[in-house]
Amino acid sequence: MTSTSIRKTPPPVLTALLLAALAAAALAAPIDYGTPASMGGLRFAVDVSSVPSADSAGAIRVQYTVTHDALHFLRHEDGYRARYEITVVISSDGRQVTGDSWRRTVEVGTYEETGGRRPAGEEQFEFSVAAGDYTDKVEIGSVDTKAVGRVERRIRVEEVQEGELTIGTVMFELDDGEGGTALNPARVYGEDNPEMHVRVPVYGMPETEYVLEFRIKDHRGVHKQAVIDTVVQASRMTEHVRVFNVLELEVGYHVLEVRARAMPSGDDRTARARFRVVTSPLSWGEDQEKMLDQISYVATREEMELLASVPPEEREPVWEAFWEKRDPDPTTEINEFKAEFLRRLGHANSEFRSIVEGWQTDMGRVYIQYGEPDDVDSQPIGQMLNAWEVWYYYGEHTKYVFVDRDGFGEFVLHEVSRI
Repeated sequence: MTSTSIRKTPPPVLTALLLAALAAAALAAPIDYGTPASMGGLRFAVDVSSVPSADSAGAIRVQYTVTHDALHFLRHEDGYRARYEITVVISSDGRQVTGDSWRRTVEVGTYEETGGRRPAGEEQFEFSVAAGDYTDKVEIGSVDTKAVGRVERRIRVEEVQEGELTIGTVMFELDDGEGGTALNPARVYGEDNPEMHVRVPVYGMPETEYVLEFRIKDHRGVHKQAVIDTVVQASRMTEHVRVFNVLELEVGYHVLEVRARAMPSGDDRTARARFRVVTSPLSWGEDQEKMLDQISYVATREEMELLASVPPEEREPVWEAFWEKRDPDPTTEINEFKAEFLRRLGHANSEFRSIVEGWQTDMGRVYIQYGEPDDVDSQPIGQMLNAWEVWYYYGEHTKYVFVDRDGFGEFVLHEVSRI
């Protein structure tokens, strides 16, 4: 890895010209939407990046993260153990080109640790390939329970000339709490991980000076943040890192645009990648009545009556008492219960939106109350049957059956039963 050499910020006139030109240039750059969520009984996050091919020397990188609460732990000696296997298959035109598999073991000392959301395993694998279009299939399966999760992603490895200006796949990372960064293949940020670390590989001619611009837009295309640097390419590939604070963004999907412009030739390249903010102070506290409705999923009747009886302008200490009562560890700066509630709220709003906001749907309500299901069965729409999904919560001994009655992707709760 080569560090960035930052010289100075361009003068206002140059900045204005760059900002005006970016809108037109970005239209031609496709958006990297990231990798879809895993399907099946074991949840994990994956991101896939490509290394441009020069002289048939390209590569595909696969990075994954799986959290403790997604794995299936069993009693082992004085603690608990989960064993899982990762399999990566990269194919082209239906034929496997490369791939491999690995087996991993995670051991914890207490039952509480098995349900944590911190990473239990995170790695990056690299496969050498030539330029072309590929399909990347990633599967993680529990060795002990046979639960399996799967992801499939299309990826293209570009053919470039030696020294040609190219932006590689934008990679997303987060603060690991120990002075470094950790992989964030899910590209999800919020109040519990507010610093978005963006790593951008730029390929070009060494000693070339160029302007590198980062711009963030929301899902409506409204500009939110921008940073411009003048940098020098240290070698054929130089990784440039920028850090953004997502607390200045609303909950929802956003697009990061990165543009490199060579000086003085004017040659430029643009890359765009999508990420998601699931909790933000900008999206909580604006509408007092909506807050009361949202909190009703986890509050008692007495708490709801107390909050409703207090004038909105006097509710702040009541809200503080509500959250403090549920803080599982008051010795930490973060109220884990509040952070998890807001994360679930943001996830529901982004994943289950229909004619109403996601938190108002049946799936959103169940998700906010109970979190990620332990297992999911699904049936896509067919000629004779409606599409349906079954969410299993083994700790609650309950399953929830959702049905898309009208065929428009709006699932309503059809049945709740004990298991």
